[in-house]
Amino acid sequence: YELPKIARDPAKAKALMAEAGQADFEHELITVDEDWHKNTGDAIAAQLRDAGIKVKRTVLPGSTFWNDWTKYPLSMTNWNMRPLGVQVLALAYRTGEA
Repeated sequence: YELPKIARDPAKAKALMAEAGQADFEHELITVDEDWHKNTGDAIAAQLRDAGIKVKRTVLPGSTFWNDWTKYPLSMTNWNMRPLGVQVLALAYRTGEA
């Protein structure tokens, strides 16, 4: 299914954070130190900073990251090997999913 392209709007993102009362909140984005995870996390952090949104970037070795990955408030991993998109969405947005 073809989706319309979404325009990037850093100013709107910053305004939405202010509207939510979170203008001074610092997000912490945590990734494992593997190449694409680290590089993608760095790119996301750069986009947040470009919008004036505070972000602390943390990169951990796999031996540390994988021991605690379910405890991080915002982290990034790959979610492959799930046959249905609804399974990925359930994992991302609901508590207690398999």
